[in-house]
Amino acid sequence: MNDIENRRDILLIMRKFYDKLLADDSINFFFTKVTTVDQHLEAHFEILATFWEQSLFLKGGYFNNMFSIHKEVHDKQPFKKEHFDTWLSHFNSTIDEHFQGKYADQMKTQALSMATIMQIKFN
Repeated sequence: MNDIENRRDILLIMRKFYDKLLADDSINFFFTKVTTVDQHLEAHFEILATFWEQSLFLKGGYFNNMFSIHKEVHDKQPFKKEHFDTWLSHFNSTIDEHFQGKYADQMKTQALSMATIMQIKFN
């Protein structure tokens, strides 16, 4: 199994990851009712790919404030610990199903860090 190498790999992860999120009734309402992410998935995937390219490969180009965007969602419908756990479980399993290596591990570690920081800041 190969490591994550480029934007195409990141987009594959995001598409497969969101397939899981949208199929999971314990969390999908954040994407279908609290926000309208489900109505513009491809555009959302492109933003996420830019974020992860910057994070993993130092490419640059992501200028949004990821924490403030998620804080706005949290203010509408609070994220609970189980939401973060579900999100991380789907995220990690998606990566593990398709990739292994330095960047795959880094992506999972950074996702855990972001989820941990959000839980601390939002609650």
